[in-house]
Amino acid sequence: MKTKRFLIITLAMLLVIGVFTGCSGEGEGPSEEGPIVIKIGHTDTSQRSTNIWSEKLGEILEEKAPGRFKVEVYSDGQLGDTPDLVSGIKIGTVTMMFDLSSVITAASGPDSTCIDLPFLYPSFEDWEKGTFENGGLELFNETLKDSGYYCIDMYYNGMRQVISREKIYKNSDDLKGQKVRIAQNDLNIEIWKAMGANPTPMAWGEVITSLSQGQIDALDHSLGVFNDFNLHEIAPYVTLTNHASSPFPIICSRAWIESLDPADREVLEESVREVAKNQRADEYAKEQEYLQRFKDEGAEVYQLTAAEVEAFMEAVQPVYDYQRKLVGDEMVQRWLDTRP
Repeated sequence: MKTKRFLIITLAMLLVIGVFTGCSGEGEGPSEEGPIVIKIGHTDTSQRSTNIWSEKLGEILEEKAPGRFKVEVYSDGQLGDTPDLVSGIKIGTVTMMFDLSSVITAASGPDSTCIDLPFLYPSFEDWEKGTFENGGLELFNETLKDSGYYCIDMYYNGMRQVISREKIYKNSDDLKGQKVRIAQNDLNIEIWKAMGANPTPMAWGEVITSLSQGQIDALDHSLGVFNDFNLHEIAPYVTLTNHASSPFPIICSRAWIESLDPADREVLEESVREVAKNQRADEYAKEQEYLQRFKDEGAEVYQLTAAEVEAFMEAVQPVYDYQRKLVGDEMVQRWLDTRP
């Protein structure tokens, strides 16, 4: 009788241990039974360069480490909206994700928000050099460390531009009174107030209807998003401001990636860097196609002159003062030091 009771208790304990082990989160790591499963979740369309190159990650890993990794890519929010993906990294339902830097910084603290300072990198070339040669990526990871996130590399979402129903915006006077849709965060609000507009936080799902009906006058986003959603058809004025770099950090759990065998981690990070570099070049080239399409289909496209950019840069200096009060002079200066 005692032996039977002992066996029952032992089996129950093993079952409990198995349940907790299977639900430990932080992604699916290596095991003797199969490959390392990497679930990549995002909200971009399946046709965009970010998704295409994410799928190619699986091919590259298979070439470098046959059978060691299995990459699954879920586009169009299949694993949830952005907040679900951010939290999913922590609980292990998502291994990697990418989205606007602002959604990561919202979960990681004010120091990291400096990545979205206005005109920090006023061109694609400046952003690439500042991020990948001058220490911007390393600094970003330093600011993420306490939150438990890790940025392997960055995709190019596109420099942020402005698309409007009514007109081109060459200066702050042109923006006066204009309702510009922004993603909800304090830094965005400060930027657009300084640039002269009436910043209007709004969920993405409401944007197209609100723009069509005139509840907002304009919005800022990348050319790729303008193209994917055919926004030039309802807002035929495109002002190329390059007011923020707004990259797509490729994020995973720091605990998960540090749990990998060093050799596995090396080949994984090397492969992610390879696809990210190719995606950046691909998306930048596509931007020229987007601009040509907008023009061909009747939209007006305007590139700010150097003097107009300088005027906007002067106008947003109060935003830098705001950020210094938030994170301190030293942190803001460290970001500025990454500029080419």
